[in-house]
Amino acid sequence: MRAVSNQSDGFKNSRRQSHLMELSLREEDIVKPSLLPYQELEENVWLKNVCAGCRACISVCPAGTLAYDPELNRPQQVTMCVECRACLDVCPRMPANIKNIGPSEILGPYLAVKNVRSKKNSGRFQNGGAVTALLTAAMEEELVDCALVMGEDRWAQKSYPRVVYDVSDLEKCAGSKYTSNTVLEPIQDVIRNVNNIALVGTPCTVQAVGLLRKSSNEFAMKLAHKVRFLLGLFCFEAFSDQLIPEVTRRLCVPPWRIDKMSASDAMMTISLRDGGIKTIPLPEISGYVKPGCKACADFTAKLSDVSVGGVGSTPGMSVVILRTPEGVGLFKIAEERGFIEAKEGVKVEAIEKVGKLKLERNGF
Repeated sequence: MRAVSNQSDGFKNSRRQSHLMELSLREEDIVKPSLLPYQELEENVWLKNVCAGCRACISVCPAGTLAYDPELNRPQQVTMCVECRACLDVCPRMPANIKNIGPSEILGPYLAVKNVRSKKNSGRFQNGGAVTALLTAAMEEELVDCALVMGEDRWAQKSYPRVVYDVSDLEKCAGSKYTSNTVLEPIQDVIRNVNNIALVGTPCTVQAVGLLRKSSNEFAMKLAHKVRFLLGLFCFEAFSDQLIPEVTRRLCVPPWRIDKMSASDAMMTISLRDGGIKTIPLPEISGYVKPGCKACADFTAKLSDVSVGGVGSTPGMSVVILRTPEGVGLFKIAEERGFIEAKEGVKVEAIEKVGKLKLERNGF
């Protein structure tokens, strides 16, 4: 009888444990409900302080759910989420997307690497003016309806996204901008009225558009199909809007006195309108680097059609990395139409060196 009783008690205990497990699972389901897409972004990106600030999640959202908070350096929810999940597909900092951003090599995939310069000279050009020349070719040949680039308020030295429809305005947007990568902000409005655009952005923007191109989400695809040419810029790091007040304080000049800024060789070089040249060591302004830049492992904008930068170039020229058949086609048209001249001799090892330094600094 005791053996039977023990078996019965064991059976009851087993049933009791099973029941408790079921209750535990139910409680867990109640405590941890499924996250909405923007909540997934918040948990995996925003609260970890790795947001790139590229605005891709804002730009792709059909419901206007998100808006960027400059004080928090990340988006925030402002209206109800429709759960389309497009924002998750395009965020370059979502862990699930990182594997789709490209290979670990510094240069990434390419078909050719060349020194390039515009045949038109301008004091606003950064290095050889290759980006402006390529965009000019695209617009003159009616390959695109407009170019989406970063413009600049030259009085306040503040960058902003600009849609350029006229070739004559391209030169006004030439030169590097170090304090903003918001070029995707107007894209939803732009694509309503055009068929094809050329877009210029830093690696985080390029990654976002590259993810758009790979997505099967209907809202992501709608935007991606409008980007005919994606031009990427070499980028080591970007700065917050507080950089300009700090620079003007150090130099004791108002913002409008600044003509151009250029970062290289561990120095920020500031060219003034009166011809003067000032420099600030980059380590001294490292506190103004955007937090999300420290999560970036891409120096050469590897998901672009064409990448452009100054590192490794012949003096007075830009390095142009042609990555896709579309990029090669645009380059050949620009060359054949006389917008650019090109030659060999790019110092690839210099690009590799700076790219590896970025990886090491960011802990990759």
